[in-house]
Amino acid sequence: MTPKTRIDLTGYRVYLDVLTDKVNKDALYPMSMTDVVKMLIEKAMNDYCPDIEIVPLRKRYYKLEF
Repeated sequence: MTPKTRIDLTGYRVYLDVLTDKVNKDALYPMSMTDVVKMLIEKAMNDYCPDIEIVPLRKRYYKLEF
């Protein structure tokens, strides 16, 4: 069994709040702060480790076009 990861991001809370608000502004389904962090990890993995396939375990992000 894999233990749960509890990373302290308290110093980055203000940035996460701003980013979560920005992402949810045009989102069809609101994302939680955890989903935003997962999205950032996926992006970093694609940028720095493109040879590793990412299997997303989060809500999908859909932008509404008006």
